[in-house]
Amino acid sequence: MDKRKSCILMAFFILLLSMDAIFVQAAGNSNANNGNKNNNNNQNGNNNNNNNGNGNSNGNGNGNNNNGNGNGNGNGNNNNNNGKGNGNDDNNSKEDYDVLSPESDGKERAKCKANGACYAKTLTCPNECPQRKPKENKKKKGCYVDCSSKCEATCKYRKANCNGYGSLCYDPRFVGGDGVMFYFHGAKGGNFAVVSDENLQINAHFIGTRPIGRTRDFTWVKAFAVMFESHTLVIAAKRVTHWDDNVDALTVRWDGEAINIPTDGEAEWRTNAEEREVVVERTDDANSVRVRVAGLAEMDVRVTPIGEKENKVHNYQLPSDDAFAHLETQFRFFNLTDLVEGVLGKTYRPDYVSPVKIGVPMPMMGGEDKYQTTSLYSPLCKACRFQRQYGFGEVAQY
Repeated sequence: MDKRKSCILMAFFILLLSMDAIFVQAAGNSNANNGNKNNNNNQNGNNNNNNNGNGNSNGNGNGNNNNGNGNGNGNGNNNNNNGKGNGNDDNNSKEDYDVLSPESDGKERAKCKANGACYAKTLTCPNECPQRKPKENKKKKGCYVDCSSKCEATCKYRKANCNGYGSLCYDPRFVGGDGVMFYFHGAKGGNFAVVSDENLQINAHFIGTRPIGRTRDFTWVKAFAVMFESHTLVIAAKRVTHWDDNVDALTVRWDGEAINIPTDGEAEWRTNAEEREVVVERTDDANSVRVRVAGLAEMDVRVTPIGEKENKVHNYQLPSDDAFAHLETQFRFFNLTDLVEGVLGKTYRPDYVSPVKIGVPMPMMGGEDKYQTTSLYSPLCKACRFQRQYGFGEVAQY
């Protein structure tokens, strides 16, 4: 009888051990699943809600769809389809607002009109930057009203940042939509497609010089042609013999006609082109503007010369009667397609991987043969995607 009881007790003990193991395994599976769920949620959160997030929907680079790390450079995507980092915004609601009367202390206010979380909300400029368009632009930041999901009014300098996403400055040095810096020299007197997409093309006209003994040109960008629908907006630097900061060396043309940008009041020129509003506003008394083509692009542009010191340091050997006035620009794009082309445009593709050598002093980007156009106004190149509608004729000087 005792032996029988011992056998029963032993069997019961073994059953308890088996059940405990099952519970432990189930708990482990539950934690693992929860962990995967958290990873996926983190990835989706970075993709959809954080412009500077780490993940991307394709799981590029070192990441994958489960761990949410995405590509290792930390640039992230603003959305599932367009651009990288801070360069390409598909949210056209950022500046969709009505200006209200300022508060008693002078801080400007705006009421957002775009659909979304910020609809009908009133945003007030901070104390540090009470005005959207401060008169002393070089010294003071302006109030930037953002009616997108951020729903905020912040302080920003209204000038091109040559180290920021989408910049094109100097002896042309680019910072792509992926955050990678590269040089593209083009050619003296050449025209190249900077961006070419279904609804937008931006060409650049290069000026330059080739000192004796050099095998390539030193080049700078003198003019941009922004083409969309049947319209062309040209922003260019004048040829200047001797530079003066107080003399405007910037010219703007709309469909072939010169336009004047006022220096007082709102200090802006605007027009409605079919369904798109075009605005050119001064961000300084001279030589600095912000250009916006609704739903397509925004550009901060300034004209600057090659100074005597810079000329000597780089041995440009420039002639004494030409300051080589050129443009320094930072672009922001809206609604680029996944197949966007151009020297700069292709860096906004969601699957783009830069071919330049990282870590070298001057990483070079080729492609002159793919992106060269016959004139500043031509949408045609080997890789161009934009199809121009009817418009005005070309201008011989470019």
